[in-house]
Amino acid sequence: MKKMFAKRDSFGKRNFLKKVCIPSWTDRFPFLGLVVLSVILTIVVEILSRRSLSGGIQFIGEAPLMFGANCLIILTTLSLSLLTTRRTFVTFLLSVFWLALGIVNCVLMSFRVTPLTAIDLAILKSVLSIIQVYLSPGEIIAVAAGVAALVIGILAAWKFLPRSKFSVKHVPITAVMILLFVSGSLITSNASNANDGFENLPDAYENFGFAYCFTTSLIDQGIDRPEGYATEVVEDTIDEIREADVQTQEETAAKPNIIMVQLESFFDVYRLKNVEFSEDPIPVFRSLQSELGSGFLKVPSIGSGTANTEFEILTGMSLDFFGAGEYPYKTVLKNQTCESICYNLKELDYTAHAIHNHQGSFYDRHEVFKNLGFDTFTSLEYMENAEQNEIGWAKDQVLTEEIFKALHATKEQDFIYAISVQAHGKYPDEVKNEYSSIQLENPEDLPYEEKEVPFEYYLTQIQETDAFLGDLTEALAKYEEPTVLVLYGDHLPSLSLEDEDLWDGDRLQTEYIIWNNFGAAMSAEDLSTYQLTAHVLKQLGIEEGTLTQLHQNMSEDADYQKHLELLQYDMLYGNMDTYGGTSPFLPTDLQMGLKEIRVTSVKPCNSQYTYVRGNHFTPFSKVFLNGEEIETHYLDRNTVVIEASEIMKGTVFTVSQEAEDGVILSTSDEWIY
Repeated sequence: MKKMFAKRDSFGKRNFLKKVCIPSWTDRFPFLGLVVLSVILTIVVEILSRRSLSGGIQFIGEAPLMFGANCLIILTTLSLSLLTTRRTFVTFLLSVFWLALGIVNCVLMSFRVTPLTAIDLAILKSVLSIIQVYLSPGEIIAVAAGVAALVIGILAAWKFLPRSKFSVKHVPITAVMILLFVSGSLITSNASNANDGFENLPDAYENFGFAYCFTTSLIDQGIDRPEGYATEVVEDTIDEIREADVQTQEETAAKPNIIMVQLESFFDVYRLKNVEFSEDPIPVFRSLQSELGSGFLKVPSIGSGTANTEFEILTGMSLDFFGAGEYPYKTVLKNQTCESICYNLKELDYTAHAIHNHQGSFYDRHEVFKNLGFDTFTSLEYMENAEQNEIGWAKDQVLTEEIFKALHATKEQDFIYAISVQAHGKYPDEVKNEYSSIQLENPEDLPYEEKEVPFEYYLTQIQETDAFLGDLTEALAKYEEPTVLVLYGDHLPSLSLEDEDLWDGDRLQTEYIIWNNFGAAMSAEDLSTYQLTAHVLKQLGIEEGTLTQLHQNMSEDADYQKHLELLQYDMLYGNMDTYGGTSPFLPTDLQMGLKEIRVTSVKPCNSQYTYVRGNHFTPFSKVFLNGEEIETHYLDRNTVVIEASEIMKGTVFTVSQEAEDGVILSTSDEWIY
């Protein structure tokens, strides 16, 4: 009797779900049901992407062809359900997938300006380590609960959604094949036009739709083989570059230290229309601008994408030739070296240092920097005196100390690449008054949809970054070695800015300044990011590097961009004919931190704790006993305390620097008790 009622109850649930969720005609005519569902999903995803009901609806009328292409992309994925008798469950699962992408993109766009791309999934682990900056504890709990509910819902759907009573062999395969052909043809026919707009991802998602752009970012990576690519073509290009270089060659007057500081979300806020401040937020930067002059820098992203600005600066390569939304740090550079300013300056006996007051594993910099030729990398985990701002980012003032440590670490000339982080978003909506030292004089006249509190918070952060620039230039002015300092913003902040809100009308522009302590006159022209390094080196008479010579001597040539694309492809994906068939660049033995962390002694102090003494410890130092991590408490640069008292003879002690995402960046030599 009990089994009979259980069977009836299960049948009742299935029958209820079938009646409520699955109209009978969708089971008899599944393809037609998928067409309707794909249109609904496309509209919902576009509403989420634009964070606007009217915006999602308007997309249909403003770009009907691209709306159709987005529908076909979603329909193509939903059509996979036709290959199984569990059509309803697979359709449900794929629908949840698209809705989840739309929701994640909607939430992401509230934190930054750049929409969701496939590469964001690759940096998910690093993002989770800083999620507390973007979400409150309550919001994190809500997200976790939502994910748990989603998993439970999927499991319930698997158990209770009925199978189709129609055999798979009765599916109209011909219709599916026509669908795939039409969708592929339509998407291909629009690809060339759409890709022209991928230089600006936010605009691309607005113009071409979420499904199209996200799918493109998923499958479009690397650099396409240029038309006519061949060994002799590359060799002819190299000969042309060398000939142009001979004609413009200059004598190298000096080999100064070269310091480049990439400033997070930093720009001249006086470019904003109709905005007045209680005081100048960036007096040092503006003073340097008036004294030295500055140029606009065309950067590859808005609101995020620091690593891509980095990539263009360090390599001289343009991201325009890579896939939509691609981060080379997460693709080709993970396993391959690349020509860079670091490798080029090594020919002149420079030592290359990277410095970043954020976790070393973010964007896989701890792996990528060895493929870009850096000798040392000092990340936040190796900084002893880093302070945090109110939302958890390290303050930039620590960079002055770290830059001078790098200068003093070697007798040779140094190339130092410092990356700041303090002005990073998300900018809080609610913050105590004392956190904002600068107020807007006319907040009601803000020319864009931005709240007063987060904007004033941002101003206070760049004010402190500006003070760091003052300290740095003052200290370098007294430094005895000739030194060139290049300052520039990596992108505009994640505020609700549009081109029309700026006097110059371009959100993809920041500013840069070239300063030096030996009185040399150096010009600052308007440039693209990938041209900046070559521009600086040219004024120093330094021409090492194939791309350096291309930018220095052929930027006005009619085939400039064609040559750049050809060489980038050859260097990273082709035959390396630029170098005679073999890359001359070997990965460096990258040292994390300027000085190695060491254990010098271990001493139990009572029945519960043991002192571990050594050199260069930081709050990120973790003690391992025989390879197992143990609770560690930081006291000072020479002492950490562990919760262990009875230490066996022969126990192996090591200390590792561990990033917030759990990545071990370096480990000391073993110390045996």
